[in-house]
Amino acid sequence: MRLGVNGWRLRTRTGVARVLNNVLRHWTPELVNGRFDAITVYSPVELDADLPIPGWIERRVAGPDLPMLVWENTVLPAICRDDVLLCPSYTRPLVTGARTVSLIYEATQKLYPEYYPARARFINTPLHGWSARHSTRVITNTEQARADIEQAYGAPPERVRVVPLAPAEVFRPDYPPDRLADVRRRYAGGDFPYFLYVGKLTARRNVPHLVTALAKMRAGGRFPHRLVIVGLNTTQIDIPAMARELGIAEAVKYYPYVADDDLALLYNAAEAFVLPYSYESAASLTLLEAQAAGTAVITAGTVGLRQAAGDAALFVPDVEPASLAKAMREIADCPHVRSDLVSLGSANAAAYTWERCSAKVLDICREAAAG
Repeated sequence: MRLGVNGWRLRTRTGVARVLNNVLRHWTPELVNGRFDAITVYSPVELDADLPIPGWIERRVAGPDLPMLVWENTVLPAICRDDVLLCPSYTRPLVTGARTVSLIYEATQKLYPEYYPARARFINTPLHGWSARHSTRVITNTEQARADIEQAYGAPPERVRVVPLAPAEVFRPDYPPDRLADVRRRYAGGDFPYFLYVGKLTARRNVPHLVTALAKMRAGGRFPHRLVIVGLNTTQIDIPAMARELGIAEAVKYYPYVADDDLALLYNAAEAFVLPYSYESAASLTLLEAQAAGTAVITAGTVGLRQAAGDAALFVPDVEPASLAKAMREIADCPHVRSDLVSLGSANAAAYTWERCSAKVLDICREAAAG
């Protein structure tokens, strides 16, 4: 019995790549034995040698290097001769001889199309829905995401499985003070308290609201706090211009990408991690990472985020700047509130492990092989 993995995303630094890396690195021969005889990761280009893929897993490069949906539907089906194909990024090939297991994290594109560009609405969303209906198994990560996928995409309920995500081991709360002071200087522009956002800068994630919230919080000069933003700017938000207009140019720092070692420090040193999503049914990987790193979390009170956070967060009634600024002031003014959130969040994050997650994914792939 052979298992193939669509590794196209592994050449990127997206959340999907982080999930897949964490799943693969725990697939030891002992875990896989009895489930599959061989595993192959397919990609259009040579993957970085330092990716945490066990050496016994075969890497197969199959060009040409094409956009993911094109490569997935032309090159990959032509070379994949596996019994099961794991597809980690919402879609599966339209035609393949393998049974398929698709990771579909949520159905927000279908439920809230106004947050997405035309290409997503007219190409990605229909493919996500088709894949949800035609995959042998679908894996998502919260019960709310499961309900959304079944309702919005018409996925057969008997095929959908829930496997919670987990924070990687690098995200922990025990870094020494000198390293935390150093990361504040390097990323916040000085040894200042700061709020942190990590994730793509898409419309539904409301990063402009967060910048405005910081300006509201700092009005009057009582708070020296800064804002550090990390993530791909897929909607081309002019963060420096917005910060200048609000009079807080020196207080807002933006970085497209930060390596995990520094990211763990950034979480740990932050006053709080802020996740201002309009809607989220999936478990946010960054939310769990922040909790594991010993950071208080401020986020919206959507069902999916409450399920992921385990009620160990300061939930805002909406993600308007005034509500965000109020929550940020509460964290800054009330050390006991922050301390309680840190303690509760650490306990919540500890309940999730990649060992358990990766084993469940493997079991579902074997289940798909059995039909």
